[in-house]
Amino acid sequence: MENINNMPSCNMMNEIKEEPLVFEYLINKYIKNGKIEADFPLNFSEIKFVASGSSYNCARLGQKFFENISKLKTSFEYSSEFNSNQEREINKDVLYFFISQSGETYDTKCALNLVNKKGGHSFALVNNNNSYIYEASEFKMNIESGVEKSIAATKSFTGGVLCLWLLALYIAQNKGVDIKDYIKGVQNIKNDTLDVINNTKNIEEAACVLSKLKSFPVIGYGYNYVIAKEGALKIKETSYIDVNAYPTGEFLHGHTAILNENSVIVEIFYNSMGEFERKTLDKIKKDYNPKIIAISDIKANIENENFLEVKFKRFDNEIITMLSSVIILQILALKIAQKLNRNIDKPLGLNKVVGEN
Repeated sequence: MENINNMPSCNMMNEIKEEPLVFEYLINKYIKNGKIEADFPLNFSEIKFVASGSSYNCARLGQKFFENISKLKTSFEYSSEFNSNQEREINKDVLYFFISQSGETYDTKCALNLVNKKGGHSFALVNNNNSYIYEASEFKMNIESGVEKSIAATKSFTGGVLCLWLLALYIAQNKGVDIKDYIKGVQNIKNDTLDVINNTKNIEEAACVLSKLKSFPVIGYGYNYVIAKEGALKIKETSYIDVNAYPTGEFLHGHTAILNENSVIVEIFYNSMGEFERKTLDKIKKDYNPKIIAISDIKANIENENFLEVKFKRFDNEIITMLSSVIILQILALKIAQKLNRNIDKPLGLNKVVGEN
């Protein structure tokens, strides 16, 4: 087992270690007596997420939460693409949902200004309540993750994901949905995610393999595809390796050709995987026999030099499982960057606005 406490200190490492405390704070703040208590407008029939970078990946997960849990019509768009159409119609029946860790992201600010200029309704999810986006939005929520000094977003990303999950449950609850199965076991989220940070095996070995590559794919199905996108971004930001994410099924449609040159692939899958996902993974193995680094809560018991299992504890709660796999990818990105002697907290060419909460 590798323990993050044994690694050289940096801001990114410290902020990963703070994530379980952020989760515990948010759960205790918004879940009271088995109910979600939140301040969110319920009179909109459609939500449109607008964000960029890690916040966009956060929005993609939020979109899935809102559609799957809340049964609410949603869409999502990059902030820069939203700005590309200054003549777009702003629908008063739509809630435009802006996500920014700093609350000062330039293209997201411009998108918010466009909505405000045309009289639209806005909601801000940010990690800084002294920010432009927070102040300029009609409705708002603070991620409550504390100041994040590392350029690579970690605790602000996972904190935002948890906030979106809580809001989706709040909407569902107000539609009469029984949410007790969703929140079962979530009160132990701090200890559960601490266990993942301290006791997940083979991350070091996976980092050794991946740090020697110029590029590699990360694949996942459903929620895990979005998590793969965030993991790929983290590794790009910190290590400058060309990592790209693909949906597991879509990877078969031409993208597998890259395995002819690169025989290493990172897969994210859980014990809840369905028959379609299983068959897809089996086909990739059969056709290309790549070295597989599996981030999973399944004990595969495969003794094969082409298979490396980064296994974490299995949880009954879906949101804890998702957050755990994100944390593992964050630690993996950190370890790869360390092996390449990168400036982890301040990657070349990247800047981040950091404000006091």
